[in-house]
Amino acid sequence: MRTLISFLLILTVSTSFGQTIKQSPNWFEIIEGAYKLRSLSNDFITPNEIEPQLQLKAISKNTAYLVTPGTGLTLFKSNNPTSKTDVAGQLRSNSLIELLEIDYRKTFQDPDTTWKVTHEVWYKFKINGRVLYTDFKIHNLTIKKRLTKLNQVIAIASQDTGYDNYYDVGYPEYFHFLAFNNTNVGLTLEFDSKELDLECNCEFWEPESETYYWKELENGSLFIKLTGIEDTYEATWNGKKLVEK
Repeated sequence: MRTLISFLLILTVSTSFGQTIKQSPNWFEIIEGAYKLRSLSNDFITPNEIEPQLQLKAISKNTAYLVTPGTGLTLFKSNNPTSKTDVAGQLRSNSLIELLEIDYRKTFQDPDTTWKVTHEVWYKFKINGRVLYTDFKIHNLTIKKRLTKLNQVIAIASQDTGYDNYYDVGYPEYFHFLAFNNTNVGLTLEFDSKELDLECNCEFWEPESETYYWKELENGSLFIKLTGIEDTYEATWNGKKLVEK
């Protein structure tokens, strides 16, 4: 039953976010071993840097967020890189992206640690109008809200950690609070909280659930409460800073 439910959820996610979804016929077959992310491999590091995208006309169903680790992230010209000639450059700070395609390829299980499952999944996206690829998992802009008095738009970005063989389905974690200034030409990302101190362990993150609550105060500030299974995060956004409780 869980397999059927999860499969249906994949179909729902595939049609609701607007990207092209590719899934290998072997996606659900378990391969012994572990997948090593090429976007984090030292074999592909080059001195070329890619500028992050911090502006967009509006947040759409294809808008996502690429959170880079401290070492940076290698982005590629293709989704089958074999040498440094396939490297576009290094992204060294977080960036907005326009997600175009998700390509689910292979699932691996460590033979010595049965709970450890890794995947080969490629994302095709645009950053500052340029089409690039990565196998590093993206963050979705899960929820957003316009703050009229502050003339801002705020959003919560999270990374779906998924079920064992359902890579992008459910269990969002690694939350970021983002704030955009609203101008006559679009939105500019002005604030990224970095990872919030919240371990949700929630199966899904839905407006109808009790996973989050926010209230716009009289002075325009926003009170936020994010609730996990055993964890809660509270803060107030005053237009410039996120003041944690």
